[in-house]
Amino acid sequence: MIYAIVAAFTQGSLVPSAKRCSSLALCLCACWAPQLLAQAPIPQEPICFPSDPLIVATPPELPAIDAALEDQDLVINADSFDSFKNNLDVSGNVEIQYRGGTIRAEQATLGNDELDLPGRMTYTTPDVVVFGDDGHVDQKAETIRLSRAGFDMPKRPAHASADEIVLTSNSRLSMANVLFTTCPADHPSWQLHARDIDIDVNGGVGTARGMKLDFKGVPILYAPYFTFPVGNQRKSGFLTPDIGERDRTGFDLTVPYYLNLAPNYDLSLEPRYMSKRGTQLRSELRYLLPNSKGQLGFEYLPDDNETGDDRRYVNFSHDSLFGDNWRVLAGVEQVSDATYFEDLGTSLAVTSQTHLDRFVDITYYAPSWSLLTRFQDYQTIDTTLTDEERPYERVPQMLFGGRWNGRLLGFDSTTELVNFERNVGVTGWRLDTTQELSLRFARSGMYLTPAVAVRQTNYWVDDPATGTESTPARGLAVESLDTGIKFERDAGRSGNWIQTLEPRALYVHVPLEAQDDLPVFDTITPDFNLVQLFRKYRFVGPDRIADTDQLSFGLTTRLIGAGDGRERLAATLGQTRYLKAQHVSLPGQPPIDERSSDYVAEMALGLAQTWNLDVGYQWNSDTDLTARAETRFEYRPKDDRLFGFGYRYRRELLEQGDIWVVWPVAEKWRVIGRYSYSLLEKEPLEQFAGWEYESCCWRFRMVGRRYVSRSTGDADSSISIQLELKGLSQGGRSPESLLDRGILGYRSIARTETSEP
Repeated sequence: MIYAIVAAFTQGSLVPSAKRCSSLALCLCACWAPQLLAQAPIPQEPICFPSDPLIVATPPELPAIDAALEDQDLVINADSFDSFKNNLDVSGNVEIQYRGGTIRAEQATLGNDELDLPGRMTYTTPDVVVFGDDGHVDQKAETIRLSRAGFDMPKRPAHASADEIVLTSNSRLSMANVLFTTCPADHPSWQLHARDIDIDVNGGVGTARGMKLDFKGVPILYAPYFTFPVGNQRKSGFLTPDIGERDRTGFDLTVPYYLNLAPNYDLSLEPRYMSKRGTQLRSELRYLLPNSKGQLGFEYLPDDNETGDDRRYVNFSHDSLFGDNWRVLAGVEQVSDATYFEDLGTSLAVTSQTHLDRFVDITYYAPSWSLLTRFQDYQTIDTTLTDEERPYERVPQMLFGGRWNGRLLGFDSTTELVNFERNVGVTGWRLDTTQELSLRFARSGMYLTPAVAVRQTNYWVDDPATGTESTPARGLAVESLDTGIKFERDAGRSGNWIQTLEPRALYVHVPLEAQDDLPVFDTITPDFNLVQLFRKYRFVGPDRIADTDQLSFGLTTRLIGAGDGRERLAATLGQTRYLKAQHVSLPGQPPIDERSSDYVAEMALGLAQTWNLDVGYQWNSDTDLTARAETRFEYRPKDDRLFGFGYRYRRELLEQGDIWVVWPVAEKWRVIGRYSYSLLEKEPLEQFAGWEYESCCWRFRMVGRRYVSRSTGDADSSISIQLELKGLSQGGRSPESLLDRGILGYRSIARTETSEP
């Protein structure tokens, strides 16, 4: 039903009270003669006249506009009104409120639940602006039809012109003979031509039929049916293709297709054509459930043209919470052959993998303790490792950890039970338990914690060698004393800094016990660093517990902003002094006979918001030689640009340098690149350089890369090209993601207070 709110009153005229009409015809016939309507000027507020007017001598008060319009379908304002039979003609600055939108035109005719708008008109809603000629509104069908029309989407740049546009009440647009683009209307770099297009504004999806796509005036794609996004919602469709040329794969083309299956799960398919290898299918399924999440990836290359083999890779990860206490975490990776990543991978980080982890963790959490049950094994893809060097399976591993702290007394309990399996070497069960009792004396800015622990380790060995025990065991008492103080002072001329000085000392005594009869399942010697400096045990793993009588000490200073509490500088220096020689060591390694460890130092500096510096250094005071050095600097003045370099050194092991940059060189151009070089081997490890052009509606990127792709040191080269038409295809690998991968031995220096190292 059409309701018209018109206004007609003059000073001293006979005016009825305002009330909603039951119909347009009833309103016109029973309320006013056409002559009076034609002569009446427009009022401040729109009014609808009743069918049973109450004649009064003075103009009544107008009702509130919201109440008057609450259930109206049409609300009309105009300069003049004229009626003929059952029609109402309005003209001059016509403005019509219709179903959450506004129609503007120079004239309009109402009648029989229809509205004709000859000439130019616009229909505006929060999501879309439609404009055209000779508009027609059908109240019953709830449609607006325009000829020689077009539309704009203010929230997401998108424009179109068409011979005809039909807009329905559920925010759908149907267009015939269409030109569509997300570029500026006066400079469309790309255009989509279509016989007809349907757009669901609320759903953010467009569907085109009989489609041709032009880029810079050149046709690049034809399709009888095509869908594209017109909003930020996820939708099925093609993502940005990746085109390249690689030494090991030849011409390399990947065309990803995204399937938005449901709000909580989706699937991506990536057909990949390689002229030297064949056609590979890659896919990834992601899902999100009320208490679970995970993803499943699968890659398959049938009958590799180079090897003649079917090649595949599967990876699966899952994380579930059950109630408030249980968690299940699983991860599985499997590859068909050892050289899969070397032949088909696209970066040094991928091709340098040596093991693929497969595990299932079941964990129970309580307020003061937790219990983990794990099943774990590895697929070893490093062919240089012997069977004895490959890791053991843990089937199962059970780990209990608990901590109970009172005001003075603390108790820590850790127990691990593992069954180690492997095709060669010693296998069997190991039980390791540590029970530690500590006293904590603490005051503001200082603490003193003496502790004593009993560590017991038992083995049950399968098929022990002749002359060895099947159930060897070891028991030790470990004594320690940990203490630290924190000093603070105001710093800076205005006192806008807080500087801390935090000395710490840890004394540890572990008695000597012969352990040569114990098997070695998973124990290693870690790199010496600040974390290891304040550990009580030299080795990681319980198969060997080194005897020691040592004192570790360190000094940390921090610079903290007094106003925002941000840490701008953190620097630590430390060393361990051995009060007597050690005798226990891993097989094939000599025991420590030095009087002291290397000095270790680390510094993180970020006084400004735009740059950060991390430095790590390890120095042997006896030989005056550097054992380890690491440096990373990064400068990021804005989100779209960064520059950085890094350096890594391990004596007689590696010496590498990196430099990377993403930087605008013009308004729409930026260069991207990284160079990684081994100073020890005197050859590049990974390098890429490229440039990127980005306008408001399209992006083009070209990158050339060369990286070490095999454990033998062989390198691979590639050139990749990406063209993204914004609004038609999304995705694609950003240059920042290329920089984040493959820089070995480093972690990002961009930290937050809650981030983990």
